[in-house]
Amino acid sequence: RRFVPFLASGKVLGGFGLMAEAALHDLAANPAVTQIYAADINLARAKSVLAKISNRKKIKAVQINIAHVNDLALSALKGAQCVINASWYEYNLKAMDLALALRAHYVDLGGLYHMTLKQLRRSEQFRRAKLLGLLGCGSTPGITNMMVARLAESFDTVDTVGIYNASHDPSLSDEEFLPPFSLRTMLAEYELDAPVLHNGRIKNVPARGGAESLDFKKPIGRVALVAAIHSETATLPGYLKDKGVKNVFFKIAYPESVTRRLSELAAMERPAALARHAPDQAVQQQQTAAPNDFEILRVNMTGKSRGQALAKTWDCEIRPTPLLSAGSAAVGFTASIGAAMLVKGRTSVVSGTGAPESFLSTDAFFEELKSRKIFSFVENPMTELSVGEKP
Repeated sequence: RRFVPFLASGKVLGGFGLMAEAALHDLAANPAVTQIYAADINLARAKSVLAKISNRKKIKAVQINIAHVNDLALSALKGAQCVINASWYEYNLKAMDLALALRAHYVDLGGLYHMTLKQLRRSEQFRRAKLLGLLGCGSTPGITNMMVARLAESFDTVDTVGIYNASHDPSLSDEEFLPPFSLRTMLAEYELDAPVLHNGRIKNVPARGGAESLDFKKPIGRVALVAAIHSETATLPGYLKDKGVKNVFFKIAYPESVTRRLSELAAMERPAALARHAPDQAVQQQQTAAPNDFEILRVNMTGKSRGQALAKTWDCEIRPTPLLSAGSAAVGFTASIGAAMLVKGRTSVVSGTGAPESFLSTDAFFEELKSRKIFSFVENPMTELSVGEKP
């Protein structure tokens, strides 16, 4: 294991997108981080993003195309100890190649299940290089995986894990549609079947199937959540196998205006191509008002402890900073935390690829989260889980 007392340098791919911007804020605020490369194919936002970061002198903007990394780009990034990949998930394998070429650890924000499975198969490459590839270390996947790991400590056997994501953002409207994260990823979640663990086997649930209504803290209130393809179901069944887990699923509640726009886009001819080539509006349009969104990540778990039935519900409430939305800060801050833990050797393994629940100490992880002040955790009375034919 490489024990490194400080981060000599880091690198953020997609460095001037919304999620990467949040990671830059957190990395720059970390006194152990001395240099950051913010690498992006488009540096148009670099000046405006860096102007909002007090420790911006640590950050160097580097223009690269992750799809075609050349020797010049590798030379410019030489010395990086960890790659944080905040680009579109379809480039995850390319970003892993870059990390291996730099002999740097790797962190990303998720792979929408199928990409995550491909990345897990590259574990031997990272083991041979004595490097770690941390897959899905944002808010969800990421925080949710670690919430599951912490809750599972109270269970001898686990039957069902339900993961939910609900949010409220008054800035979202039909008149001014600003996607809370990558429009391309949102469209994939909206359209693709959702793999879930059901009665011990992976099955595909139709996109937006398995509707379930749950109550959340205001201003979210009671919302309907539906199944969506996500990375948690690619890794948590294996992590909980020894506890006999039978059901694992992820469900999300999008604001009505977002759902309506996704429906319109999905109805267009060649929607995926349109989303791929259209600029992300949330990145292109400058924020004109202080962020005021609110997000809740919820994990419901049922099983047994000491022979007795046990059910627990745990919420992570996320609030914005004066400059960053709750949604982007949750993702970027968590990726920054994961990167620092890899470089500092605060992991349960020394090499390979895997998800946060298999790599990171729960105590250290939640200590870091709570120190960011935007996260709070609340244990709630158990709500009914969907464990029948509609997981």
